[in-house]
Amino acid sequence: MFIKIGDIKPPDYRGIKVLAAHGLHSDIFKIVNPYLKNGMHILDFGCGEGAFSQRLIDEGMIVDGCDIDTDQIKAHVHGKITLDLNKPDILNSIPEKYDMIMAVEIIEHLNNPWKYLSDCLSVLKAGGIIVLSTPNISSFPSRLRFFMRGTLLAYEKTDLVHGHITPLSYVQLENMFNFNKLEILTKGYAGTIPFIHLFGFSTFSVFRNLILPFFYPFMTGPKKGRSLVYILRKN
Repeated sequence: MFIKIGDIKPPDYRGIKVLAAHGLHSDIFKIVNPYLKNGMHILDFGCGEGAFSQRLIDEGMIVDGCDIDTDQIKAHVHGKITLDLNKPDILNSIPEKYDMIMAVEIIEHLNNPWKYLSDCLSVLKAGGIIVLSTPNISSFPSRLRFFMRGTLLAYEKTDLVHGHITPLSYVQLENMFNFNKLEILTKGYAGTIPFIHLFGFSTFSVFRNLILPFFYPFMTGPKKGRSLVYILRKN
């Protein structure tokens, strides 16, 4: 999307609310689709109402939905696991091993991201896959926000209501993956960030829309996409 006027709201999926940024679920599904095999047993951590779970089910996957509030799950999941991922010991609540773990927009909500990655590995079969995404603090508007305000997009005071407490750069994430001997199969981006976004008026919006586009070509690193997406394999 090149130019957008007004707010950007995520659509529902088959009547299930998508509790994520606009375009994020559909983009991640395109990235993960080549790794799906019919009948795979998948654990969807922090699934919310289950919009992404239902996408997987519609493709022939067997999905267990895990959330702190499983009463909200509307997807036709195989099983429901009620769990607070910030608790010190979660493994007793998950007796099975899975072919794939969906960790979509979860790690930024947790007190200890290193523990969470270890938990994911503990319930994953050998050779299994983790699909992990988190807000991209290196995106081009986030860099401008840090330059002007010393804050990061998705991690400002107003984002605390969404539970965003742990920002992670792509360098931190890839160090964690390397430490845990996870192989990066694919690295991508998800979620809509218009190149020019006319929504409200502020000094930031003026710089974002009139000046930042000229600096964009000179930026390196993961500068696009609202979230970073990794497909990881347990070796």
